[in-house]
Amino acid sequence: MFKQSDRRKNKPFFYLGIFALCWWGLPSSTKLVTKSGFREFQAPIWELSSRIEDLSNYWGHISDSKHTLIEKGKKISHIKADIEVQENREVTLENEIFRLKKLQSSISTLNKNINLDSSQKYVSIIARVSVRKISGWWQQLTLRKGRDKDIKVGCGVIFNGGVVGRIKEVDSKSSEVEFITNPTFRIIAHFEGDTRPITFQGNGIGFGGKPQGLVTDVPHDISVSPEKPLSIVTSNLGGNFPQGIPIGTVHELEEGGNGLFKAGKVLLNRKLNEIREVAILQKE
Repeated sequence: MFKQSDRRKNKPFFYLGIFALCWWGLPSSTKLVTKSGFREFQAPIWELSSRIEDLSNYWGHISDSKHTLIEKGKKISHIKADIEVQENREVTLENEIFRLKKLQSSISTLNKNINLDSSQKYVSIIARVSVRKISGWWQQLTLRKGRDKDIKVGCGVIFNGGVVGRIKEVDSKSSEVEFITNPTFRIIAHFEGDTRPITFQGNGIGFGGKPQGLVTDVPHDISVSPEKPLSIVTSNLGGNFPQGIPIGTVHELEEGGNGLFKAGKVLLNRKLNEIREVAILQKE
């Protein structure tokens, strides 16, 4: 005997069989009408499903397009930033080239105005000031050239206004300059138009922040006044500078301590306060 649970399990098959027999027994016309009605019943469902699918594809496309536009916008922003950086580099490079050309022109003009001794030939190496500390503003400065450019201790340093100082220390990539206003800086000089040697020494800054020096061992027959100052220039006796590079001007002289020579203050070029590039002098 079948159990009651088995009967329940077999009921779907039983009803399916009865439906099949009934369907098989129906006339063809009735089957056609039934199929047509079933299709009409399904049509709205299929149409709704199709529209839902179309909407899903549309919003998916919109989402993809938005993401694509965002990514393209980011790429355009990066490209624009790279272009701006490149343009800034080009402007900086052009300014640097212009400044160096101007400095080289000034140094060339200065070299033309110097009467070099035939036995002393110099070459100039352009160098930029890298460090100039406030605490030692008028004592020293550091240049971006060193042993890698064959810079040596004792080389003279000039700019388009005249003497700057002398190399006192050299590292592999930099060098330190003893500034012309440093009291430790001394060189042999002479008055322009007079070859007799005198001594120049740095003397810091004077009234109003003007750079200055001292001149000693001046012969008694040399006379100066504020109305008729005299310029002093380098002498080739010191060995660090060629003859004739401007140092400064003397507006007043007084008797020296020993009574044999005169002494006085030397006013230096005020542009020494704003030096950015210099030329290091080397003997060939």
